[in-house]
Amino acid sequence: MTRSSHPDCRATDVPVWDRRRPRTLFSGLVTCGSGGGGFSKVNKHSFGCSTARNKGKAYCTNMAMISQDELEQLVLGALQNHLMDQEALTVFCEEYAKERNRLQAAASQNRDAVAKELATVKTDHAKLVDAIIAGIPAEQVKDRMLSLDARRIELEAQLERDPAPSPIRIHPKMAETYREKITALVARLSHPDGMLEAKDALRGLIEVVPPFRTCLQLF
Repeated sequence: MTRSSHPDCRATDVPVWDRRRPRTLFSGLVTCGSGGGGFSKVNKHSFGCSTARNKGKAYCTNMAMISQDELEQLVLGALQNHLMDQEALTVFCEEYAKERNRLQAAASQNRDAVAKELATVKTDHAKLVDAIIAGIPAEQVKDRMLSLDARRIELEAQLERDPAPSPIRIHPKMAETYREKITALVARLSHPDGMLEAKDALRGLIEVVPPFRTCLQLF
């Protein structure tokens, strides 16, 4: 079946993968502060509550709108100026340290187990060597010695692949570096060559935009 004969196809020069991209920078990320429904484009320039407009006042009465430009300026401004303020940075560092310590504890526990097994393998191998020296025929312990030697090599390689966890270091200029990178991404939005990548990167930083009724206060 050709594209023109398929009822759902549209004649367009836009590649299929670009048609699946969000229509605007924050499409699908904005929610209504009244009913919790989606906040989407309701006209060429503005966002509004989809539920209020599609299902009526019985579901949501929020008919407020915000222009796309204002919405994007608010969210981008929050990313640049508020996400890494001192209070937020302190919370981030505390949560990061907790998670890093949890992961390090798990990694250390596993590393300790590997090191303990390695010590046992070396001890058992040494005992077999002593047994041979004491007069036991080497053929009787050959297979066991080869097995222990292979396991020793495997465990040593595992310890080398997984070094001991390093101490936590929060770079003193982390907030400044973050702001510089966000500013660079925002600047790329106006350049065709890097616009799509910048949009994807910025969207990746946001799980959801706070409900519209409170976003002015939050930002």
